[in-house]
Amino acid sequence: EERRKKLDSLTWYNWDNPKDHKTLLKKPNAEIYILENEYYLKGTKDINQYSWWIFGEENIQNNLIVFSGDQTIYVQYVDDGYVTIDDWKSINPEDLIAEMRKAQEDWKDELKKTGQNYIEELNWIYKPTFDSEKNAIYVSYEGSWNGKKGKYKSMQTNSIVLGRKGHLKLAFVTSITNETTKLELEQISNLAKDFTDGIDFLEGSKHADYKSGDKVAALGIGGLVAGTLGVKALAKVGILAKLAPFLMKFWWIIFAPIAAIIGLANKKKPNVRKRKRKEIDYD
Repeated sequence: EERRKKLDSLTWYNWDNPKDHKTLLKKPNAEIYILENEYYLKGTKDINQYSWWIFGEENIQNNLIVFSGDQTIYVQYVDDGYVTIDDWKSINPEDLIAEMRKAQEDWKDELKKTGQNYIEELNWIYKPTFDSEKNAIYVSYEGSWNGKKGKYKSMQTNSIVLGRKGHLKLAFVTSITNETTKLELEQISNLAKDFTDGIDFLEGSKHADYKSGDKVAALGIGGLVAGTLGVKALAKVGILAKLAPFLMKFWWIIFAPIAAIIGLANKKKPNVRKRKRKEIDYD
């Protein structure tokens, strides 16, 4: 009850008088399409406070958190410059998943010692794909876990949308069960793609608006995807050594906090019918 009152003190956009609309993220100069049945937190102050009350951890990276049905969507703007796409063809999905599995295997013993849950298996739902018209990357994967309460599964879909001076990183966290089928996982991933398709950098800030002299990011799209998935490709630019202590502490870097999907357990909106961006037949 006390936490519910604290959560109520935050500014919840689209909670009262909800409607379909676009919300502007000023720094990246990008608009994100929001459905009537979605509500969100915006800005570092409220997001940081929400994260502290729910997880006991600060969250100063995300610019937007959207609650959409069973999904929690984290949106972060990274203004490290224009990302080139020349190295996209160098991405090998099988190499990426192999490195992700190895990273989790390397951390398993330590996680067991400290009584934390650990990943036993990772598999692609959708391998990394690049939409050249949208200048966006989509990737989705599932993890099989083991822990104090037994085995369970989780999934995550990540998207990256490129702009002129930086890029938007999105992480979609969804609750699934051990009985969730492959088809259902793909359909959930499609909903995440639909959300990403509703993001537009405005004129002057689009990836295509790049001009000579603009800052260029140290990582091309290949390295950016690898970094998002937490694999050793980061070592190519000397970043892995700096991140190693961080990765050991936050071993779940390739999965956004699963607890977010129940973060508003005491703040449920009554009588809200469940809507989708596209009508999908689940039968």
